Amino acid sequence: MAPNFQSSFIPKESVTEEVFKKKKAGILGVLVVSLFIFSIILSAGLYLYKGIIKSDIENLQLQLAEEEKNLDKETISKMSQFSKKLGVVRSIVIKHKVASNFLETLASSTVSSVQFINLSYDESKDGELLVRLNGKASDYASVALQEDVFSKVKYFKSTTFSNLGLGNGGSVSFDLDIAVDPKISVYSP
Repeated sequence: MAPNFQSSFIPKESVTEEVFKKKKAGILGVLVVSLFIFSIILSAGLYLYKGIIKSDIENLQLQLAEEEKNLDKETISKMSQFSKKLGVVRSIVIKHKVASNFLETLASSTVSSVQFINLSYDESKDGELLVRLNGKASDYASVALQEDVFSKVKYFKSTTFSNLGLGNGGSVSFDLDIAVDPKISVYSP
């Protein structure tokens, strides 16, 4: 026969209760929890800030619309037209060339034994003032001295004497071409 087994589902020993010990949170745990709480607070703050900014934008748009209604359209139109006219005047003044600065420089650098009889001028494509003079001098040495003086004037880019010849009474006639720096002819009020 079969051995006699008594099976019982009742434990013969008392059940011991396992006690779980709470682990203390370390620095890392505190840091993680702190960062989590900080991020939640920051998110809430940014959400509120976004709402405040949105409200401010709407208020400013309403104020702008009200101020736009109060603007005097006719005055703005007149000011705009005046601004355009002023721009045209400014461009004319900037392009304006004056010969008086050149004439002062020419007078102060002319040798006393040299006279100019005729003067004409034009402007080159690059803005240089091109001056053509006809003159007479007491002798060839005066023409050479005049050429030397003109070569030292900083606003005269080039000076070319041509058609030298003896005139009445032993004087020397000549033609003179001067390329003048555009800076000397700029109008400055």
